[in-house]
Amino acid sequence: MKTLFETIGFRLGRKAAQARNAFDLIGGTEEDSLRAEIRLGRDLAEALLERIPLAEENETTRFAAQIGCWLAANVRERKLPFSVRVTAEREPNAIALPGGSVFMSWPLLEMCHGERDEIAFLVAHEMAHIVRRHALDRIVKDAALSLLLRQTSGRHATSAWLSKARQQRLGGAYSRDNELEADAFAVALVRTAGGDALAGERLLEEVAQRVQSVGIAGDYFATHPPLGERISNLRAISHG
Repeated sequence: MKTLFETIGFRLGRKAAQARNAFDLIGGTEEDSLRAEIRLGRDLAEALLERIPLAEENETTRFAAQIGCWLAANVRERKLPFSVRVTAEREPNAIALPGGSVFMSWPLLEMCHGERDEIAFLVAHEMAHIVRRHALDRIVKDAALSLLLRQTSGRHATSAWLSKARQQRLGGAYSRDNELEADAFAVALVRTAGGDALAGERLLEEVAQRVQSVGIAGDYFATHPPLGERISNLRAISHG
């Protein structure tokens, strides 16, 4: 009997070209879809952690995890087992996986200087990619992963795929519309949770100033729409 993860791969091989969203690939009930997504995310998270070490647990990493729980309690659209973990990568980075896992690098966390709501904006932005299925759609439509899923088990498939992709598919760019939608989602979620909805705008302004003075903000911000556009978008939301 095929696992849910293997079933996704089998159906992907037949339907990926025509699929409009991830749910079309799996079929069945929404509950079936959710279980499959969570399992896929867990396989990906395990494979990712074989390649990227976590930062040593400390007060700041625990604070980030607590912020994740605080935000997750206020997500109304989809009830997923969200988690936030901090990686020991050397550059600012964040990765959202289907099913609820969010990984933030230590340098990205440090850019927030311990400000709860700025961290919350970044976490909520990644949560948006999960809730709105951006992360799932991008991964399950990947032809290489589809082929591997049909040839081997879910855990081995994700591990082999990550070896070839070198995490670029997970941490690379979403579409401009996806990114701006994630920013809007993040502002709304932070506000709903009782935080400062302007924190994201302040954070991006600080990053923009850093880019002007130092000239670099890392690949994480380079894979997003221009900072000026994101800031304008957030201002339009806050004053709309």
